[in-house]
Order: sequence, then structure tokens, then C-alpha cells
Amino acid sequence: NMILNENIKDRVYAILAERRQKARVAAQHRWEEIALDIPEIASLKAELNQTSVRLSKIILSRSANVAQALEQLRDSNLAAQAQIRELLTAHGYPRDYLEVKYTCPICGDTGYVDHQKCSCLIQLTKMLGAEQLNAISPLNLSTFESFRLDYYPDTPDENGIVPRRQMERVLQFCSKYAAGFHPKSQSLFMIGNTGLGKTHLSLAIARGVLEKGYSVIYGSAQDLFRNIEKEHFGRENESKDSLETILSCDLLILDDLGAEFDSNYYTSCLYNIVNSRIGAEKPTIITTNLSAAQLQNKYSDRIVSRLFTMYQLLRFAGKDIRQLKISESR
Repeated sequence: NMILNENIKDRVYAILAERRQKARVAAQHRWEEIALDIPEIASLKAELNQTSVRLSKIILSRSANVAQALEQLRDSNLAAQAQIRELLTAHGYPRDYLEVKYTCPICGDTGYVDHQKCSCLIQLTKMLGAEQLNAISPLNLSTFESFRLDYYPDTPDENGIVPRRQMERVLQFCSKYAAGFHPKSQSLFMIGNTGLGKTHLSLAIARGVLEKGYSVIYGSAQDLFRNIEKEHFGRENESKDSLETILSCDLLILDDLGAEFDSNYYTSCLYNIVNSRIGAEKPTIITTNLSAAQLQNKYSDRIVSRLFTMYQLLRFAGKDIRQLKISESR
């Protein structure tokens, strides 16, 4: 089952602390390099380092001219900083060469701006959450290139559909979807009998979306619902990290809907996920082996109607190709 590491926040803060440390060490190395190359800068820096000492002396002096002395100190500091930048450019270095270069210049790798979470902290949490939940999913097994159309019959079935042509259209659609994916892409509902390639194509989309740098959660409906339930009812783990990550990831793939146990809690979970992600305009891909009638029987109208009206429907045709693969490998 897919269990989100409950220490994910600790990992995020450890990564941010490491980024800050690396940025400061790198800046210190640049100072040391410049001190050897441009001695004038070293003496200007030594002068700037005395700022706090001078500041203390001014404040403790209780002189009538404290404000004027503070202004003079500020002006001399600004002049020294301007001189350092001029010396740097004169010697072929960038003006900001000695500044600390944080990975995130917005928050300085602290994760917060004005007591609000920075976008870098949110993105890092999403990325680690996706990594945890995807840890045991077979994302590496499926590509668009390895999808074999020759497994599908090229003669019409009982409904007059030629499975190979139908699946060629589905394959092309999924390939274009992955190539053009963005966080407001439409949701997909893949429906069809067992063994027709729904998981294969949803994983191929996941690969393409991950390569574009977006966060993807993939899991069977049963595993994801079970994990949310464990966190919701578990006494020792009060966090709701899995549900949070499932609701906020750029793409959610809920595989094999309908194979999970019948449970009012799971049904309410499904409604919450579907409804929340529609409301947030976040794309979801759901695959199922159930027919429309079976879905209607298992879930509420408000869930089924959303799946058929607000998702792009992709019907998979043909016969169970897994049997063909098995006989081929013998």
C-alpha cells in the first residue's frame, strides 16, 4: 500500500536548511577568492564588518547628534557597498558576485514570506509527497512506444467498432494529452473491460507529465482510499498529508475504480476527491473496468454524473490483451 511518510515536513525543512547552508558556504568561498584577487575589496569588507561595533558606540554615546551619526554611518556603508560593486565589475565579475545566491530568492530558502508559505515550500512538499506515494507504482513499465496496437482486432466487434482503429485514436489522444499537459488540462475517464491497456496508457501519461516537472500521484483506488482511511482514523498519526497531497497534486491518477471494497467512507472519499479537484480545476484521470450500469449501481448519481459529463470519456475496445501477451511469451 502507498503510505505517505509522516515525516515529510521534516524532510522539507531539512532540504531548505541544506540549501541555505550551501548558499552561504558558496558565498563565503567567493569572498575568499575575491579577497585574494582584489585586496581593496577585502579592506572595504573589513570596514563594513565594523558596522555593528560602530552602531553600538553611537547608541551608547548618548550624544545629541545620534541621528546625524547614524545617517553618516548608513551613508558610508552604502558608499562602501557601491565601491565594492564597482571594483567587481572593473575586474570582470558580476555586480552581485558576493551576494548569497539562494535557490529561492523570494524567501531566501526559509520557506516563508511574511509568515505565509512560500511557493517553493509548497512545491517541495508536493514533490516529496508525490515521490512517496509513487514509490511502489510501476511508472517505469509503460510508455506510449511500447503500446502495441497489433494486439487489438482489426475487424468490427458486435457493436460495429473496429478495436484497432478505436485504440489508435485513444493512443493518439493520450500522447497529445501528455505532450500538451498543463495544470488546467481536462480530466479523463478511461472505461473498458479488463486487460485493454487503461493502466498502461495512464502510466505513459504520468511519465510524460512527470518529465515536464509536474507532480503526479498514481495509485489504485483501493490503496489510496485505504491510506486516507488509515490516516483519518489512526490515533498515532493525526496528519492528513496523503489526502492533502492527493487533492493538491498537478495530476491525480486513480486506477481501477470499482475494485475497492464497498464502503460508505470510500464513496465519500471518492466524492470529495472528484468534487474538490473539479472545483480547483485540477485534472484527474480515472480508470475503471465497470460498465456505466455497474458504476450507477455502486456509486451515487452525483459521482457518476460528474464522471460522464465533466471528464473526457475514453472508451477502450478489444479483448483482454494480457492473454495474448502470455501466449506470445511462451
